[in-house]
Amino acid sequence: MMTPIDDANEWNERTGILNIPTRLIRWFSGIFSVTWLILTAVTTYHSVVNGQAETWDALATSLIWAGAPNIGFGLPIAYILTEVIDMVFGSWIRERTRERARREGLKEGREEGVKQGKQENHARWLAWLERRQQAEANGEEFNEPPPTLNGDLATEENN
Repeated sequence: MMTPIDDANEWNERTGILNIPTRLIRWFSGIFSVTWLILTAVTTYHSVVNGQAETWDALATSLIWAGAPNIGFGLPIAYILTEVIDMVFGSWIRERTRERARREGLKEGREEGVKQGKQENHARWLAWLERRQQAEANGEEFNEPPPTLNGDLATEENN
C-alpha cells in the first residue's frame, strides 16, 4: 500500500531533458505532435503560396525543410502548454484520482465487511447449535432462542 509521501513523490516525479512530469508524458507528446503538425502545415502552405514549391519534389523538400526547424518551436510550446494544463487542471485531476481510490477502497472494505459479517454470523449459529446439542446430550432443557439473521443474539429482553 502506498503512503501519502510515496503518492506525492510519484505524482511529482519528472523525467527527460525537459524535466516533464512522468504522469504528463502522454499529454506532452500529444500536444507536441499537434503543435509540430500545425507549424509544419503553416510553413509548408506558406512556401507553396509563395511559389517556392511548384512541383511535387519541391513540395516534399519544402515539407522536410519546414518540419525540421519546427521541432525547435514545437518543443517549448508543448512544454509551456503541458505545464499550464497541469497548473490549471492538476488539482482537479489529483482530487479525482484520490476520490476514485477512496471509492475503490470503500468498495473493497464493504466487501470485506460483508464477508466478515457472514463468517461471524455463521460462527454464532455454530456456537448456538453446539450449546443446544450439548444440552440435549446432558439431558438438560435448552430454551435459548437461535441467533437472528442480522447477527444479533435473540434474548428474552428483545422478544
